[in-house]
Amino acid sequence: MLEEEQYIVSVLALPPNKQLAFALLIFERMLPSLIAFSEDARFDVSSCLQAREAAWAWLLNGAVDQGLSQACLRSAPDTDEFSRPMTSYALNAALAMSDIVEFTQDRRTDHIACVLTLVRDSLHLYLSGLEPSLVSSPEKDRRIAQHPLMKQEQRREEGDIEFLSGLPGRFDPKTIAVLRQRASDQTSMFPLIP
Repeated sequence: MLEEEQYIVSVLALPPNKQLAFALLIFERMLPSLIAFSEDARFDVSSCLQAREAAWAWLLNGAVDQGLSQACLRSAPDTDEFSRPMTSYALNAALAMSDIVEFTQDRRTDHIACVLTLVRDSLHLYLSGLEPSLVSSPEKDRRIAQHPLMKQEQRREEGDIEFLSGLPGRFDPKTIAVLRQRASDQTSMFPLIP
């Protein structure tokens, strides 16, 4: 596996359309937690779903309504208001989509780096919940970093980078269909909490 710094450099070295595709593939793994939260809490996440479709469309036509980013932020669940198990994961997914939309506007790579941080934070939170101890420690963090689910996500991301690197520079409808199929073939980044 790539070292963390090399890994981020390899993502950010991709052209903007491939960086966005990479972030969308990650979001698709985060999406089941957002949907599960929405169903459990009867919470409207339609703006995030609309932003998702707009971001996929951006890969072909380069236009996304900037208001969708703010709509995602407004529809992000408040962890002070909701105490359901999926709240924090849904929040991270909504924030990731907001960053994805922002990236379509300004192409700043810090948005892609933020999506990477949010997926890692979600996995870390999930894996921390599996540990009997509530106290964070360097040893616990090492165990989490080596956990099979964390390693699986890293392999998926590396596979996404490799896959995207092999695609043509400009995306056409056929390429988008292949990307969407890859996204739909994925499973959630972790088992959903009932």
